[in-house]
Amino acid sequence: MTPGDVFTDRSFDPFCERGVLAAIYELADFSHSKAMADLVTAGKWKSEMLIALGKVGLPRYANFIGRYKDDPEPEVRRAVATGLGLIDNDAVSIPVLIQLLTRAAPGDFIVRWEASESLVRLAKRKAAETVRRRLFELTQETDQMTVALAARALALAGDARGVPKLRDLTRAAETNVRQEAVLALAAVTDKGSKDVLVRRLTDESLAVRACAIFALGQLGDPALAPVLRQALQTSLEYEGELERRKQRGESEQMLAEKYGFGVFDLRQTLEQALATTAPKPR
Repeated sequence: MTPGDVFTDRSFDPFCERGVLAAIYELADFSHSKAMADLVTAGKWKSEMLIALGKVGLPRYANFIGRYKDDPEPEVRRAVATGLGLIDNDAVSIPVLIQLLTRAAPGDFIVRWEASESLVRLAKRKAAETVRRRLFELTQETDQMTVALAARALALAGDARGVPKLRDLTRAAETNVRQEAVLALAAVTDKGSKDVLVRRLTDESLAVRACAIFALGQLGDPALAPVLRQALQTSLEYEGELERRKQRGESEQMLAEKYGFGVFDLRQTLEQALATTAPKPR
């Protein structure tokens, strides 16, 4: 697995391998809204139907979708985030999505991520100023992951104020926050962040280093190829040191959590980065 695979792994498709439900999603229109809502109320296919309602339901169904933001199942809460990003009712969708993004409960990261993705979609439609204002407010929060997700969404929504926040967060105390900030800079492909990303090539976390290699590759600068090759060599040596620590009895789980040991394939990450930095044929 490489940092580039992270975005693919986070894509949400509850219709995968469910042909009938996928067909319903493709063929349904607003006239089927009540029938789909009734299925959700009955506890059947809640994730799929909530997303379908977001796609075809009349604006008032945003209230119905939002009722399930506290569902005990993370997949249903994630479907709420997806559905509210599709339906045309910003007055209801935006506040609920903000609530979902800011929840710091254990295991809720992917729900928060989905909420941030939906806010980006809304910002690219007609609610740009409202969403940007709310996202910027979130970059003042104390929870660093909230700030990271909000800053990423803000930057992807076209507001430059998100990028400096992401750069600052590459130095955060929490490893997972640094990793998300670097991945976000990769998504934004901000050339002005090159020096910030180069500094992360010597991060104490191998996962952060791998993300920095990936992010620098996204900049598409052939001059970075030697830097990336050196970063790989240094990181492989570091990985070897951590492997020796594991052999001496240190917990692999602790090494993975603190240092990102074994999270990403460093060689494959470099290959992908070099492919994007290679000079384009004329």
